[in-house]
Amino acid sequence: MQNHKTTQRSEYDEAWKSLIEAFTADFFDFYFPALYNRIDFTQPVEHKDKEIQKIFSKSYQKHKVADKLIAVTLKNGRKSILYIHIEVQGTRKKDFAERMLHYYTRIKDRYNHEILSVALLTDGSSKNINNIYQFKFEEFEYKFIFPYKKITDFKDQGNLLLTLQNPFALVTYSLLEWHKCNKEQQKKLNLKTRLTIMLLEKGFTEEYIRILFNFIDWVIKLPIDIDKKFEDTILNYQESKRMAYVNTFERLHGAEWMMKGEIKGEIKGEKKVLLRQLKIKFFLNEHDEDIVQNCNDTSKIEMASDMLILGKQKEEILEVLCV
Repeated sequence: MQNHKTTQRSEYDEAWKSLIEAFTADFFDFYFPALYNRIDFTQPVEHKDKEIQKIFSKSYQKHKVADKLIAVTLKNGRKSILYIHIEVQGTRKKDFAERMLHYYTRIKDRYNHEILSVALLTDGSSKNINNIYQFKFEEFEYKFIFPYKKITDFKDQGNLLLTLQNPFALVTYSLLEWHKCNKEQQKKLNLKTRLTIMLLEKGFTEEYIRILFNFIDWVIKLPIDIDKKFEDTILNYQESKRMAYVNTFERLHGAEWMMKGEIKGEIKGEKKVLLRQLKIKFFLNEHDEDIVQNCNDTSKIEMASDMLILGKQKEEILEVLCV
């Protein structure tokens, strides 16, 4: 079973992959402009995610956060193809340069082609990293260097980021502001609301809005009750502005909200049944009933129901709901 951190890492991975795949040219234009100017984006970009999963061993996969392998055509007068490995790193590791070399050599072995490796650091640190792997023995020397960018390189450009139409300007601004929130839920709520309104006012297409909001929604996780306040605020804002796409946000997330409603309804129903069964078999005081009512974890409610069928005592069942 995957633990919470593994699931979060997987979601982060997918969020960045979706962004880069949807806005490949924008990614290079914003973070690596020199490289952007060398690539012919009038030609198709090949995304090789499925192949990269086969290339990297499981032992290395567990350390990864987000990676993309793409093939692009260069603007050099002939149709030259360049493979680019993009690594998005949310936590810093001492062996990062060595691992980047490992990825490079594995991809090189697989394709026998020119490979370029670049990295984007999304943590909140302004410190530079060691982007050189060097081996030296007597007169022999090997050196591997890769370019990288940090989101903190833009920390003093907040006002400028908000004026740019490049989607990664808003992504970068979102991450920079999110790092300032720490664990304060009210600050997170205010930030998520502000970013979403900015996104709606940017004039992006509905597809742009969907992908970018999904990223913002992943970055700024809110408890269900606070998230409901966020949803209400955004819908009220759109209605008050009488936007032409007033239902865009609702359409994009209607299914998700409906699912949330269905889940809440299922939990409510399961709690009602469990409470009734407990009352038939045991005496429940007000505190006992509160324990059942306050549990919103379906797995715990199911476990409690199974324990009731198996003849467990009231205290054991309620303890499961409290954990």
